[in-house]
Amino acid sequence: MDLLTIKILSAFAIIAVGLIGGAIPIVAQRFENSRRFFSLGNAFAGGVFLGAGFIHLLPDGAEKLEAVSDYPLAGLLAIMGVALLLLIDRVVFSHRDLEEQAEHGAGASPYVLTVILSVHSIIAGTSLGLETHVSTSIVILLAILFHKGSAAFALMMSLHTAGTGPRRQKKILSLFVLMTPLGLLLGSIAATALTENTATLIEGAFDALAAGTFIYVAVLDIIDEELSIAEDRLMKFFLIVFGIAFMALLAVWT
Repeated sequence: MDLLTIKILSAFAIIAVGLIGGAIPIVAQRFENSRRFFSLGNAFAGGVFLGAGFIHLLPDGAEKLEAVSDYPLAGLLAIMGVALLLLIDRVVFSHRDLEEQAEHGAGASPYVLTVILSVHSIIAGTSLGLETHVSTSIVILLAILFHKGSAAFALMMSLHTAGTGPRRQKKILSLFVLMTPLGLLLGSIAATALTENTATLIEGAFDALAAGTFIYVAVLDIIDEELSIAEDRLMKFFLIVFGIAFMALLAVWT
């Protein structure tokens, strides 16, 4: 299967997984263990994101950026990716402030969550679009797919809790689901429009930047949140480790 076909199928798969994840809260009330299932799945996704960031994206970015400078640009860009989400998530919109808003019935929290998840989605999608290697494309796609459904689920639950109407929920879900394919499209266009050397450098930069956002989402948004809940804590830990191990094995196979 050629790279273009993989990217086209990736866009449809990402949209489908996002829509399914977002639709589940609508019927989740009928199933007692739906929240537990997604919580455990989210823990596994955290391990996948952590492994994808450290084992795949960051080394790939470093390899492609070595031609520019001996300075560790990949590490710097990864830190910038972390800093970008940190600025949005913990400085501009403090978690504590959002919790206080939620307690008083304010509706800002889910919209901030939408911005954070969308920024990450565009960066991840652009990284996938710029990618020129089939094996790395599959790794990025798997990491996105494992998290997209859970992210859409969490976003819709947040909107529902804040009292957002069904029509607006569907609009926000549609926009969020399209953010990753939009990034994929932009990255693919850039990859074809640029010279081979320039495309490789930009690809390496976005791999490193995406690595930072993957690591941030894994540690501060997923793992920290899931392990702060006492229920199934040990099982979640093993699922996180399993997700990392899965990414490590994938590096051997691909």
